[in-house]
Amino acid sequence: MLNLICTPIGNLNDLSFRAKEVLSNSDEIYAEDTRVTRKLLDFYNIKKPCISYHDHNERGKTDKLIKKLKAGIAISIVSDAGSPLISDPGFYLLSRCIEENIGYTVIPGPSSVTSAIVLSGLSADSFIFLGFFPRKNKQKQSLISRLKNETSTMIFFESTKRIKATINYISDHIDQDRQIVICREISKKYEEVLRGNKSFFKDYLNQKDLKGEIVLLIEGSSGEKTIHIDEGIKKSYLEKLSPKDAAKLLALVLNKSKREIYNSLIDS
Repeated sequence: MLNLICTPIGNLNDLSFRAKEVLSNSDEIYAEDTRVTRKLLDFYNIKKPCISYHDHNERGKTDKLIKKLKAGIAISIVSDAGSPLISDPGFYLLSRCIEENIGYTVIPGPSSVTSAIVLSGLSADSFIFLGFFPRKNKQKQSLISRLKNETSTMIFFESTKRIKATINYISDHIDQDRQIVICREISKKYEEVLRGNKSFFKDYLNQKDLKGEIVLLIEGSSGEKTIHIDEGIKKSYLEKLSPKDAAKLLALVLNKSKREIYNSLIDS
């Protein structure tokens, strides 16, 4: 049997009783980073072999794992924190288990994704997790096209080194009213939830560097469609007015929603 075990995202006391029991009864434990997992195992006095299993060796080790599972060896897979497969290794092995008709299960537990949506105060009725914010321009452009019209709350992982650049990039493509939330160090001593619009975060991140683990959330669009404004008209208005003031004036002239016009003016 293969066990996919969710581990604490910060506070070691968050490991479930069931997860502890399964880890204690496992023959082998495979971890993304054995040093991190060993701290957890030592905390609970679990004396089991802990073996490296990560993105760079997953495919090479999977054949051996499949053979062991078929032989009846109880194997558990854990990530550094949270759930295996969620931006972490394990998907290839799980796919092979399905192909080989090998039994598997998940031991539920902590998740930074679900914890963040609850902490954020944004709508939790519908949300989308999209992993780490992309680095390549083509992927960014594709994502921004979706971000403009997505009505569900959007959730990303991001590093402290890149969060400022990511916020600046997102800010160029969403309207002023959309809420942004950063959940930092969830379940840890210095847990923090920051909320505001794009202007708040651009100012905040220019004054302060964030540390620790970050989850980034973007409020869903109101669903209003952006109207088209002729590029010549747009240019002439924006040469003399800010987008906000130009939107006010054009809303009166065109008898359209100020928000729709504003979205069109900032749409590059």
